[in-house]
This record gives sequence, C-alpha cells and structure tokens, in this order.
Amino acid sequence: MGNKEDINNNGFKPLSEYRNALMGIAALSIYFFHAWIPITLEPQESSVICLSFLERFLKENGFLGVDIFFFLSGIGLTFAVEKVSLPRFYYRRIRRIILPFVTVGIIRGIVQNWGWSLIIRNITGFNFFTKDVNAFLWFVPAILTFYLFFPAYYKLFTKVQNKILFTAGVIMIWLLVSTIIKDTARGDLFGFTNRIPVFVIGILTGYLIKNGKNATFTIHTYILLFIMLFTGYYLAYLTEYEDYYLIVPISNCFLPTLLISISFSLLISNLFKVLEQRIPKFTKILLKVLGFFGMISLEFYCIQSWFIDIIQLLIEDGWSKHLINLMLFLIITAFSWVVYVLFKNFWDFIERIAKKRKPKQSIKEQ
Repeated sequence: MGNKEDINNNGFKPLSEYRNALMGIAALSIYFFHAWIPITLEPQESSVICLSFLERFLKENGFLGVDIFFFLSGIGLTFAVEKVSLPRFYYRRIRRIILPFVTVGIIRGIVQNWGWSLIIRNITGFNFFTKDVNAFLWFVPAILTFYLFFPAYYKLFTKVQNKILFTAGVIMIWLLVSTIIKDTARGDLFGFTNRIPVFVIGILTGYLIKNGKNATFTIHTYILLFIMLFTGYYLAYLTEYEDYYLIVPISNCFLPTLLISISFSLLISNLFKVLEQRIPKFTKILLKVLGFFGMISLEFYCIQSWFIDIIQLLIEDGWSKHLINLMLFLIITAFSWVVYVLFKNFWDFIERIAKKRKPKQSIKEQ
C-alpha cells in the first residue's frame, strides 16, 4: 500500500473522486447517441460544415459512454468487493440494477404486445445470450455478466505479483480467442465481448488508485493521454466513415472506444480537480448537475429506450427538432428521477423489514 503522500499525488485518484460526474457525462453521451436529433443542417446544405459534421460525429459515437461505464465499473468494484461479504456484494449489484430493468421490460412488453414469452426471454437475458445482444437493453445483462465473474477474477488478480503484465496477458488471451472465433461466432456478440479489455483495465486502474506509488502525472503523461484521445477519435472516424476493419468484428467498439474512454476519463477527472481549485463555485454546480445524472444513470438509460420510438412520429407531425430535444430530455430526466427515488425507497423499506426480523430469527435459532 502506498503512503499517504503517494496516494494524494496519484493521477488516477480523481477517477474515484469524480466518479459520479464521469458517470453523468457517460449517461448524457449515451442519451445523445440514442435520442438527440441533430439540429444543424446536413453538410451539403450547411455553410457551417464543420459544425454539422462534429454534431453528427459525436452523436454517432455517443455509445462510447458505455465503455466509460465499464471502465468506471471495473474501478468501483475493486473498492466494493473488499468492503462486504460475497453474498452482500452480489446483492448490492443486483439491487441497483434489477428493478429498473425488469420493470421497464414488463411495462414496455405489455404496451408493445411482446407477449409474456418474449418478455421473460428479454428480462432474463436469455435472448441476449442466445439470439441477439441488442434484444433488450443489452448493457444490463452485459454488466451483470461482468459482476458475476468479477470476484473470481479479482481473487486471482490480487495473487499475481505483476498486475500490469497479468492484465496485458488477459487482454492478449481475449484477443487470441476473438481472432479464432471471429468467423464462427455470432457477430453481435463482439459488441459485448469487445468491452472485456476496458473492464479489466478498469480493475487494474482501481488497484492503482488504492496502491498509488509512483503514479504522479507529469506533462508527458498528459501529452500521452491527448495522443490516445486523438488516436481514438481518428480510429473512430476510420471505422465509422471509411469502414476500416481493426483487429476484431464491430471494430468501432474496441480500440477506438478503449482509447477514448480511458484517456477522456483521466483527462476530465484531472481537469475537475484543477477547476475545483480555480473556480470552485462554478465547478461545484457543474459536478452536482453531472453527479445527478450519474446517480440516475441506469434509470435514465432504461427509460430513454422507451421514448426513442416516438421521436420519428413527432417529426412526422411537424414538431420542431429543438422542441422535441428539449421536451424529451426534460420528460425522460423527470421520469428517471422519480423511478430512482421510488426504487431506492422500496429497497430501503425492504432492508428495514429485514433488519427488524433478524433478532427474532436469531432467538428462535438459540
């Protein structure tokens, strides 16, 4: 374990300090990808071609917010797993995720006449693994899968001496397996498995935050991070617009998003640290707003998928793009907050009941 001075100078530590704000940015990025209607003119019609291209490029790559979530999840789990027992660890992960996912799945399935068979296959993740990862809210069964295997992986991870080399080895094994199965496995699965590297790097980063010797960021570190960020966006452009194939299927969901999510998270979190010192009042407000969306990020993700279906209908009815963007954003945000509060109070109520019953059970056992 590094000493106090080492940890305070650890350039990775802001990832943990500003985790909620980063999750908020990721949540808004995913919303931008799913629900935002571009408001600039098409490039061939616009006098501001660069602005139009930038808006569409950022929207089309907004899904990289998912990679930020996986990266931050890997970091967060390294702290969570050592604080509680294994059953409690799984309970807390499932508690946070399961109700919004199942509730939205059931209500949406009833409204859209999926039938109970399809509803059950979607909310259990059966279709995710056997049909199509994009069957229904793919991020939830994906992250639950990572949660399931994390304790065993972390136990092995903590036993090895060189954790950086171990993580690199895991990524090489993943790459080798991906290369072998790329022509036989379902193509959509790579949208899920391509996120394994960023998740295990998140685990390594979480360890570096807790054991922060010699992790002070220098000017050379920041230059490297900017190069990573630029390279990631350039590769994203190549895979999105030039159909470049990079190593594995669904190439835009591996190397580009890996480079962007890690470098962006480190740069922004360290920027927040500087801003808190220079303009504390503004930064405090900014962090609260972003932290709010980080807090409701799961509900925000689940609910927005439901409203996406009405966007085209509103456009066909002649609604202004600006009005649709504003209205949907406010409605989805409000619904997400209400659902978050309801489910949080529900679990708090369940836990209060469980605590009241525990003494009675122990008396009977005696």
